[in-house]
Amino acid sequence: MRRCTASVLAGIAVLVLVTGCNTAPGSTPGNPSAPPAPGPGTTQEPIQVNVADALGTAQQEFTLIANGDWSGAWQLWTAEAQQSVPEEVFVEANKACPLQAGVEFELQEVTPVNETAVDLTWRRDDTVGNSSLRLDGDTWRFDPGGGVLVEYASGADETIASRKAAGSCPP
Repeated sequence: MRRCTASVLAGIAVLVLVTGCNTAPGSTPGNPSAPPAPGPGTTQEPIQVNVADALGTAQQEFTLIANGDWSGAWQLWTAEAQQSVPEEVFVEANKACPLQAGVEFELQEVTPVNETAVDLTWRRDDTVGNSSLRLDGDTWRFDPGGGVLVEYASGADETIASRKAAGSCPP
């Protein structure tokens, strides 16, 4: 019996040793798929994203808006944003009541999030906003952000009325 117990204990010890050797550094045995936590002196790999291409799309979007090409600007949006705001609503609201017509955008901050996303903070006159760029296949698409999508959610007439009530629609 003693020999059997010793064999079982030796087997458990080997199993624990093997399992411990196969656990990724920084992960716990209960969560072996967790990525290792960076330790002191450890450097993380930089995000590999072509920020210049992403910013080219942002600049194109901002130029189209500043020039009043609402349809062209909407065409650069992500599929999700286009589904949230129909092109007709975006174009009609902005033709009737353009916000800060002719005012250029200035980038304030550009933050690569991962290989397929870049977040932007921009300023346009006294307005500061946040948008994103998303890589769709090999094309960067503009995500105007939730605030913009909410503004147009109730349709062009409501957007125009809201802008007029706020005094942000040119006379």
